Amino acid sequence: MSLDFLAGFTIFLLALIMVVSMVPGLLAGLESSGIDYDAVAYRTGVILAEDPGWPVYPPWEMKTDAYKDEIERMGLAVSKETPNILLSTKVNAFFNDSFFAEEDYRSKAIFGDIPYSYNFSLSSGGVLLNQTGDTLPPGYGYIRRVVKIKEPGVAVINDSFASQYTSSSSAQNFTVRLNFSRLLNASIDPAYRIDPRTEPVNVTITDFSEYLNGSCSDATLKDVTFWKMDPTTPMPRFSRIPFSYNTMDPNLYNLSLDGTPTDLAPETKVAENITLVLKPAATSLFTLDQNSILDIRFTFEDTDYPHTNITGIHHYDYNATNVTRPDLKPAVLEVAIW
Repeated sequence: MSLDFLAGFTIFLLALIMVVSMVPGLLAGLESSGIDYDAVAYRTGVILAEDPGWPVYPPWEMKTDAYKDEIERMGLAVSKETPNILLSTKVNAFFNDSFFAEEDYRSKAIFGDIPYSYNFSLSSGGVLLNQTGDTLPPGYGYIRRVVKIKEPGVAVINDSFASQYTSSSSAQNFTVRLNFSRLLNASIDPAYRIDPRTEPVNVTITDFSEYLNGSCSDATLKDVTFWKMDPTTPMPRFSRIPFSYNTMDPNLYNLSLDGTPTDLAPETKVAENITLVLKPAATSLFTLDQNSILDIRFTFEDTDYPHTNITGIHHYDYNATNVTRPDLKPAVLEVAIW
């Protein structure tokens, strides 16, 4: 009888010990735990300020609504080698809350299982540049990052080039040339690199009267065409890029003559200035690589006689007189999560 009692009591004690050891684990899910919103805000700030996002090329900011699901991460940095230097085209795309929904920001920038609320803002010199998200509540997690914004360069061809780009011959073709092997040279700091794959190419011809022939007050721009060449191939030569030259598409380019928007085959008179902005979405269609040369050709044609003497090749490159590259703009990126 005593042996039975001892065996039963021993089994009871072992069972009791096992139950007691399991109780904390059973109650763990019922314990309250706080969320470190500052940590979530810090992590999000790191992603935005130090990462270029994914995919890198073609970059995520060029994705249309039909391909928005291909965006895995929305980073704003020019590259991984340039933390805290943001690319203006990425910034503009990120703050386009008519394109991105709340769930897009949560899944592609915040990366949390909890449906966090958020507020992202970017300011420079005390002036708010962009903002998206909800109104800030009394308590929230917060991080502030001091950043700089890289703006695209502009090729301004003014009267200082008149003697260089005029000729008495009947040729009326003017070319702006982009040599990708020079532009994408790895020795150039990405923060200052001209990359037509990720930022717009801006060509502006001002003081157009300086290029006119004699007493002419204007000249007819027949068309603007794109040509490419790969110098590494046998017998390299330029070939015209198939493009919808007669279709105005602000997502691909903007062309204006004396301030009036037009397509790339305007056959319209111009007297003062020409502005062409070729956007990365268009450049991506041209299947260019690091060896390519892209020519932008302006062709002028008047029925009676040449109204302009403009000719020559303007190199879109790192020469300070050829392309003006704005200084990096200081700014503050603020991330609030709750």
